[in-house]
Amino acid sequence: MSLLECCSEERLNVIVDFDAENKILRGTLEGSITGAMLLDLYAKAAAYIESHPPCRGILDFSKVTDFEVSGDAIRAVAAARPVVPAGYMRVLVIPQIYIYGLARMFQILGEKTRPELQVVRTLEEAFRMLAVELPDFRPVSESQAGREAEPPL
Repeated sequence: MSLLECCSEERLNVIVDFDAENKILRGTLEGSITGAMLLDLYAKAAAYIESHPPCRGILDFSKVTDFEVSGDAIRAVAAARPVVPAGYMRVLVIPQIYIYGLARMFQILGEKTRPELQVVRTLEEAFRMLAVELPDFRPVSESQAGREAEPPL
């Protein structure tokens, strides 16, 4: 099962795209998410990142409609090995107040292993943080997500 297939049978859609010029992999989550789905997504993202050259990342929660994730699930993800290697900034985009608080908890719990992790409210803030003026994201197809190759150019 590829990163794109994660949780598709559930209530969560994951859209993955890549900006080759700025070397940013972006995941956009749409729908409802549970703690089990979050753990599954984290494991699949780790496998995907390991099979591709390192890059910066954005995980966008703007289209998440329901977030049924406990503090225990957040602590479990924070205790796991970081998905993105050290030296590459990753940004969580979370406009919803109830999810933002848990994301900040994740950031605080993982600050020693994820010092480059930032939590912001909008994509525009994420782009500013990553010093990106004109992002050019292209969809990552399921065949690209499942193969061991460089992200699309």
